[in-house]
Amino acid sequence: MDAAKLREDVQQATRTIQENLAENIGRVQDRMEERVRRGVGQTESLLSSLNDEFGTFVREAPLLALGGAFAAGYVIAKVARAFK
Repeated sequence: MDAAKLREDVQQATRTIQENLAENIGRVQDRMEERVRRGVGQTESLLSSLNDEFGTFVREAPLLALGGAFAAGYVIAKVARAFK
């Protein structure tokens, strides 16, 4: 086997590997994109549901919601000061 034939075979093998890698990376990218889209859709649905439930709670018990917001703010301020 001469050097020119060997070089040609190596170049062909390199091209084949690059093509296969590009194709497989494209497939993985498509799958990941679909999973992310599905996750975003589920997250949007969950947040919308939580927003509806929270809105209902605030309308049914506004004083309790106001007290809870005050308590949460107080706790967050305490924690923020502790980490200064």
